[in-house]
Amino acid sequence: MKMVQWPLKSLTMLAGMFAVLGANTTCWWIAHEPEMPEEVKKLQKLQ
Repeated sequence: MKMVQWPLKSLTMLAGMFAVLGANTTCWWIAHEPEMPEEVKKLQKLQ
């Protein structure tokens, strides 16, 4: 029984690690917002 549980535990731990890694990498993309250049602000005022 232990030989069957070992691969399943390893797979579960690996899936958990990938889930944490995926959540942390997407958070950086969501949080990043570059500054808007002055030219773009001027174009928005014209419209």
